[in-house]
Amino acid sequence: MRPAPAWVERVPVDTSVAVAKENVRWGIYDILSDHQVRVTKDAESHFYRTVRNVLSPSGVQNASELSLDFDPSYQHLTIHEVKVIRNGIANDAFEPDEVRVIDKEDDTDSGIYDGEKTALVFVRDVRPGDVIDYSWSLEGANSLLGGKYVDTYDLSSSVPARRVRHRLLWPTGRPLNWRGGEPELTTRGAEQVHVWERSNVPAINVEDDTPSWYEPWESVQVSEFASWAEVAQWADRMFVLDAKSTEAVKKLAATFYANASHDARVTAAIRFVQDDIRYLGIEMGRNSHEPHQPWETIDQRWGDCKDKTLLLVALLRELGLEAHPALVNTRLGEKLAEKLPSPFLFDHVITQVVIAGRSYWVDGTLADQGGSLTTLTTPSDGMTLLVRPDTTALTKIPSNAKGTIHIAQTYSTTDYAAPTLLEVKRVYTGQNADGMRSYLGTVSIDDYAKDRINDLASDQPKIQSAAAPKIVDDRARNVITITERYRVPELWKEGEWTWYPRILESHLTRPETMIRSMPLAFDYPLDITQSVTFHFPNDIRIAESTSAIETSAFRYDYSVDGSGKTVWIKQSLRARKDSIAVSEVPDHLTKLNMIWDEMGYRLTPDIEKTKSPTTSGTKWGWGLAGVSMFVGFSTLLALRGRRRPRFAPALALSMFRPGEAPVSAVPVRDPMEMRAHLSNRNCACGAMILAAGDVQRARYADREMTIVTRHCGVCGKEQSVYFTAA
Repeated sequence: MRPAPAWVERVPVDTSVAVAKENVRWGIYDILSDHQVRVTKDAESHFYRTVRNVLSPSGVQNASELSLDFDPSYQHLTIHEVKVIRNGIANDAFEPDEVRVIDKEDDTDSGIYDGEKTALVFVRDVRPGDVIDYSWSLEGANSLLGGKYVDTYDLSSSVPARRVRHRLLWPTGRPLNWRGGEPELTTRGAEQVHVWERSNVPAINVEDDTPSWYEPWESVQVSEFASWAEVAQWADRMFVLDAKSTEAVKKLAATFYANASHDARVTAAIRFVQDDIRYLGIEMGRNSHEPHQPWETIDQRWGDCKDKTLLLVALLRELGLEAHPALVNTRLGEKLAEKLPSPFLFDHVITQVVIAGRSYWVDGTLADQGGSLTTLTTPSDGMTLLVRPDTTALTKIPSNAKGTIHIAQTYSTTDYAAPTLLEVKRVYTGQNADGMRSYLGTVSIDDYAKDRINDLASDQPKIQSAAAPKIVDDRARNVITITERYRVPELWKEGEWTWYPRILESHLTRPETMIRSMPLAFDYPLDITQSVTFHFPNDIRIAESTSAIETSAFRYDYSVDGSGKTVWIKQSLRARKDSIAVSEVPDHLTKLNMIWDEMGYRLTPDIEKTKSPTTSGTKWGWGLAGVSMFVGFSTLLALRGRRRPRFAPALALSMFRPGEAPVSAVPVRDPMEMRAHLSNRNCACGAMILAAGDVQRARYADREMTIVTRHCGVCGKEQSVYFTAA
């Protein structure tokens, strides 16, 4: 512990500022968040000071334990002061002997160990209304940057802040680039002083389901790298084999020549790095950015993305191919091009392979990937910086993600009193096959079977397994086919049953924040088809129907057809991009409502007629209608201009019990009458529903409605009941 350095400017603070605790987040108000940096020819120093008002017991809990992070491989931490100010009187609250230094290691779940430490300071006797004033410094620069300075300054805050400030002392005449906001510039001797500052900063509110590339916070990027060429040259110096690795790679590459063809050798090399070298990152000291040598990776049989890439590049070059490391940002994608050049922008490394002028991209960390070099799914990383001395700019990575999921269910009923037979065939291709192969590698066949039957039991509680799942993995073509067989007793006991495309609906969820100021994320890439075939004991008549719903982000198609004793329903969902702009969100949500309104399909066979001697050609009372489902959503948008239902008007009302759909909403005069109706309404399984349920309001066909959604505690099914004013 020692006083703050002489170059630090002490900012005066008014600790008597009054803030209502209901106007802050987590019971905390930041009076000052101050960061000062001094860069010289040979050193780099950072000073931090936080003055924080704690306004409630939760604020005491959240603010009285200080966590100061540092990297001991090149940084030295000094704590300057910790004071508690109460009624205008400052008291020293720092006990050096009670500081606890622990391993930070936030990324151990991802197999990353970076050696960072956290100094924990437990502040004694903090009470609501107190102000905590603490400061500390970090001395030292990362030698990997070769003396260059790179940083990002946050001007936003997770809690309300009166003042957020960054002050940079920089040698006059030394070039510096910044982006994100203009500083106040002054000169102090041989140094130029840059100050970025914001006052009365509100707590940033990040809406749910924003795209990974979207940055809602305000920040300033500072970089001494003048171009992407400089960054590429910096990286190129680190991806160099030593003599021991050169020999180790030659020896390993020779083992792949047992494969008959060159393509098979290349595939074997890729799979060795992906499958046989487990993912583990020991990223301490220089290895935070510099890869371990391939001889180490081969010997240990582990490595992170840098290690795996350097090994794979070396192997492919030994097999006669042109290959280069490629730095990517898995979060920013193409938005990377909007940033200043900096080595710290990259969080992953993949491999570029060039054959006859065409580039192929391989991610060495993707275990269980199928296909060969020319058919591997290209990572959707957007932009890359190729690690080679002649690189001058970022390179775009064209994605070839063409993976599909096709779920086909077939229900065969020969006698309504007997169990219906169900076959489910799941076909995964491309990156979806990669994901399924990886999942199957973590579970037993029994575990998989249990998961799948429980998924289906949400709609068919009495479902039974008829055979163990059959899994066929064509890794060369990257296609996985899974066949499952079940028996479903009493499927038609109630005289009707509704089928839902559960796989599709999981990708059509609505966000918690619907009136948005931030873009909305959408699953991409995505190409799913879910179809169902029903075979019945008697002929049916049904009109063919097809339709489509489109937004800027997706296309949803469905079709219904029938012939003889068979009915076919097919639905598909294909993504077009990974996000929806704020201006497009209302239309997007309206289209989602249209899909959810028509997603479920109800079948109502006239079972009694099939028992008569003249069953041949019996007309079915078969209804097809959209079933509104509200799973955990707080709002339903009003739907206007709806298509007419694709069933006879005479069947429309008869299909729905009172309250089961907007068309049959129950008229009530007050909440008491509504509760009385709900108390007498059991689940379709016969159980009484005790849960209070979620209450929502919506406008449907010019009528105001109240929708109560409840879940059965026995079978887990959801029940939505519609009410309207009497």
